[in-house]
Amino acid sequence: MFCKVIFGSGLCAVLLTIVSCSAPETTPSAGVTQVDEAQTTVATVIEDAEPHAVEPEQAGEVEVAETEIKETSGDASEVIVSLGAKKLTMAQIAWRAPNASDHQIAGLAKWWLDNEILYDEAEKRGVTNDPNAKFFAEMMRKSGFVEALIKQIRDAVSVSDERALAYYEENKETDPRLSQQGYLTFSHITTGTLSEAEAVLKRLKAGENINELARELSADSDAKRGGVARRMMYRRVKRRFGAEFFEAITAAEKDELIGPVEVEGEGYDVARKEEETKPKPIPFEEVKDRIKSQLGRAEKDKAFKELLDSLKQEAADKIVKSQRLIEAEKAAAEKPMRTLPTRPRPEPAPKPTSP
Repeated sequence: MFCKVIFGSGLCAVLLTIVSCSAPETTPSAGVTQVDEAQTTVATVIEDAEPHAVEPEQAGEVEVAETEIKETSGDASEVIVSLGAKKLTMAQIAWRAPNASDHQIAGLAKWWLDNEILYDEAEKRGVTNDPNAKFFAEMMRKSGFVEALIKQIRDAVSVSDERALAYYEENKETDPRLSQQGYLTFSHITTGTLSEAEAVLKRLKAGENINELARELSADSDAKRGGVARRMMYRRVKRRFGAEFFEAITAAEKDELIGPVEVEGEGYDVARKEEETKPKPIPFEEVKDRIKSQLGRAEKDKAFKELLDSLKQEAADKIVKSQRLIEAEKAAAEKPMRTLPTRPRPEPAPKPTSP
């Protein structure tokens, strides 16, 4: 399903929001440009209804948030919409959006129909004879074949169960997305100075109640609740109280006192550990497909980049850059153009099972 492009005569503004020129599956990794950044994509239509993965917080982390894609039923030759003798079939939609949802089918059908109607009008007005429009349309025609090549390269890449298992075994203890969350419950008292914290610890060791003292002395906002932090996730404890506090509270035994520990920007804390639910790896079979999917994306990007780099190297003796382009590339490298932030793609992490 190739693009009919109108450039000029005021109609291009509509079509530039729907022309498809990028790989259908994922955005390429840093440094890999599949097509001209000035070209926008019909992928926007697809993304509006498609669930997305959360970007990994650290390099090498695997996203394991579960997604569901509604499977499309029906005959591939089914005509979804027609304009005279021109037809859009389910097979053509499936090529662009496998397992398309109802929203995707509706969006792509609207894009196709609008595009065909506007193209007919462009022919009537002579826009298709405009030299600039012809140049741009030819680039878009080539982009269609480039996209098919990219899809071919990416589809040839797969990740074995063995590879996914190796990743799982190596990262299940450190990658939070492969584990059910760890939780801590404790009571604590925050003071402004070390000497005040030491005095609090002395009183607690003498037998005073930590929750009553927290209501009386703690500078933290939870003082009115007796300084109780209930079922706080590991990562939140570490972020809120710091690594030193986290290490001390996780190393402590039940009902053991810790501190004083300095909490950056807040003073000093004394705490009593009360409950802990340790993280537990999610069974491999539950995350296998998601690991394979994420690793596959990285491998597909790598395969495309390696091919493009090798082709550029082979064509190096044919490429002649003007001095103006050389200077422009140098200036661009020294001062990268500011880009707008991409649309956030929220996806919940796996929910922990109850201990």
